[in-house]
Amino acid sequence: MSSQKTGWHDKKWTKWSNFTLKQQKTTIKIHLIVINTIKCIKIQN
Repeated sequence: MSSQKTGWHDKKWTKWSNFTLKQQKTTIKIHLIVINTIKCIKIQN
């Protein structure tokens, strides 16, 4: 019984950690885009 619970928890945890990794990568991309945009605006001004 407990082994099944652990397996289910591991699967859920893996899904969750994969999801967070994707989220982090997306956030980093957005940050880079924002930084580049700010640089361009500063150069134009």
